[in-house]
Amino acid sequence: MSELKTWPLLGEEVLLNSKVFDVMSRRCLSPKDGKEKKFMAIKAPEWANTLALTPKKEVILVRQFRYGSREFSLELPGGAVDKGQSPEEAAKRELTEETGFVGQNFRHLCSLRPNPALFDNFIHTYVAEGAVKSGQTHFDENEALEDILVPVADLPKLILEGKIDHALMVAAISLFLVKEGLTK
Repeated sequence: MSELKTWPLLGEEVLLNSKVFDVMSRRCLSPKDGKEKKFMAIKAPEWANTLALTPKKEVILVRQFRYGSREFSLELPGGAVDKGQSPEEAAKRELTEETGFVGQNFRHLCSLRPNPALFDNFIHTYVAEGAVKSGQTHFDENEALEDILVPVADLPKLILEGKIDHALMVAAISLFLVKEGLTK
């Protein structure tokens, strides 16, 4: 049996409050030495994305400029879960807003922690089949995206060549390929 113990939270303070996350200073009690220790954490909303398949078994990806890396990124469509919304509702909304596609038969693929050393949230990935273009996109104020249709069989190559290098996307796509038996 493990002797590891949790670190009780003694208190926390918001150091930065922003539109997309809060930076927290957390005081915890070390079970090892009984002393108070300080840690940084990022309090963020849940995120949701969709691995949407067209009737031709193409995956809908979005290409967008990312401000942190200062590069373009190839990703699954997705974003933050709004208050009062389920992750599945957010995944459906984000798919339509970012690509103009609507999917059918949504099913939960996985819920992963983006980085539990810092973040307190989950990213939820859904698979949707039969996705068809239904209308216009509705980008957020600071979004500009293009959708790219990729055959499912090309996903491993895009990952191995580093064309899809967003770790959360690589994890979700890899889980999809394994669960669907599409790996060699």
